[in-house]
Amino acid sequence: MTILSEVLDFAAADPASPAWDLLWQESCHQGSCDPASAVLLPWLARTCAAFSREDREKAVMLAGFIAVNASDADRGAYTDEIAALRALAVDCLLGASSDSMFVYLQQAILGFDGDEIWGKELDHVNDGEVDVQCPECEEELLVDLQSEDSPIEPGLCSELAGRLHAEAVQAGRESVATVLTYLFGRLSCPGCGTRFDLADHLPGVSYQ
Repeated sequence: MTILSEVLDFAAADPASPAWDLLWQESCHQGSCDPASAVLLPWLARTCAAFSREDREKAVMLAGFIAVNASDADRGAYTDEIAALRALAVDCLLGASSDSMFVYLQQAILGFDGDEIWGKELDHVNDGEVDVQCPECEEELLVDLQSEDSPIEPGLCSELAGRLHAEAVQAGRESVATVLTYLFGRLSCPGCGTRFDLADHLPGVSYQ
């Protein structure tokens, strides 16, 4: 992957520069990032540190996507940069500019942690709905995560779910906290009646 130095210079000089759009386009495609983009992590760490909290939000998001898709070798090579970017993301979390940005920052933090599931999947919270497959009859379901009439039984099915929910509550993000209880809740399949943890059966999610 080759990004012109002038693009990096423009982006570093202005968090609102169109150069950031080019960086996203060159680095990330269809929900995942080119592993070669990991070479940007040292530059992103320096650039994000120079920006204010609000100005660095989208740059930290990009760094999180890059980190979660990086190879093990690159994650090892850029351990210090990833740790620095994680700290910057945590610093942004409580004062996030919107509910959706709060979720993206949570997802970025998980990306820096190397969580290859929720570092990519947590933004379903912002989508407001999710596709899920019944583990018994394999029926495909589109489930609403926002309506009070959602068929989901709210819950927090894992330690991670509890942590994310606690962060949302602490930050006063009540709507995010509520949607998290749906994403990590239980659902009864309307076809066969099987009850299952929703989060375990999203497309691309598997637990060992």
